[in-house]
Amino acid sequence: MNSLTLLFLGNNSLTGGLPSSIGPSIKYLDFSYNYLSGNLPSWASHNLQLNLVANYFVINKSKDSVLPAGLECLQRNTSCFLGSPQSSSFTVDCGSSRSVFASDNSMYQPDDANLGVASYYISSPPRWGVSNVGRFMDTSNGSYIVNSSRRFQNTLDSKLFQTARMSASTLRYYGFGLENGDYTVTLQFGEFDFEDLQTWKSVGRRVFDIYLQGERKEQNFNIKKAAKEAGEASTSYTAVKKQYTVPVTKNILEIHLFWAGKGTCCIPNQGDYGPTISALSATLNTKKKGNKIGVIIGVVIGATVLGLAILATLCVWRHKRRKVSLEQQELYNIVRIPNVFCYTYGELRTATENFSSANLLGEGGYGSVYKEMED
Repeated sequence: MNSLTLLFLGNNSLTGGLPSSIGPSIKYLDFSYNYLSGNLPSWASHNLQLNLVANYFVINKSKDSVLPAGLECLQRNTSCFLGSPQSSSFTVDCGSSRSVFASDNSMYQPDDANLGVASYYISSPPRWGVSNVGRFMDTSNGSYIVNSSRRFQNTLDSKLFQTARMSASTLRYYGFGLENGDYTVTLQFGEFDFEDLQTWKSVGRRVFDIYLQGERKEQNFNIKKAAKEAGEASTSYTAVKKQYTVPVTKNILEIHLFWAGKGTCCIPNQGDYGPTISALSATLNTKKKGNKIGVIIGVVIGATVLGLAILATLCVWRHKRRKVSLEQQELYNIVRIPNVFCYTYGELRTATENFSSANLLGEGGYGSVYKEMED
């Protein structure tokens, strides 16, 4: 145990606290995605890569300042922005050292943090974060960022693909302080290592899984295969875009790329395997809000039409009432008898049973006189 340098204990449902001491040779420790709790031990330092993401640790910002900032936002019981969202989107140009304005009118944020075997990084201010676990086998290359000056096909934003972040095992990105709702998550990939050559160097296969909010969206995802299925003549240095609709319910979004040990590992070079990603973005869908606005507009229009109909009915009723009043006044001026009413032809016809001869009383100076039949 004294010669042990790496210890990976992530995703093991461990509980309790961290040990009070560790071996003198340990340099990399992964305890992420467990159920550990308590305060951090004194051996946590800058000389040790320590990934404690997704636990229940109590983070003292002043005492635990030796750790990368923002770990409290990556605990299971985090209260960071809970119920107080700060944004409805975030964008990242993975592996890049500069911001990139893309054709979708978004400014992609740089992501050149020096991540290692067991490490994480959170932007300042905390809009997004990234966590990496895994060490490449049999390779001296310690970089988890790849670069290319080549121009990528099938995209208007070739600059987004000239860098990419990669991992030997598991790579996670997080969006913090997001409004709750359904998001369109866009993941963009480009294959660097396996060129379209008729040699053994082109037979390598990069295969990994894609999870969003803990749900597997893609199993055995292969960037070159996806480019070929999209009808692209060239499958290397070709942009591949995948989009998904994902719910955010607690103001945080998790994107997880995971190597399950499939594909090749050493073609054309040692360490050419594991997930890689060039850019990502997440944007709140406005359809639901649009539907609400549509419903509100519909209700307002309906209420307005109903109000106008009622107003028109009242106007007609008042007009008829006024007309009847004028007719009664005119009749009174003629006969000088109050409370004389005017009847319509229909009312008279009904009252006399269609002017039935059985109801005829006689003849007068103004014509026939009928009696009214009462119900």
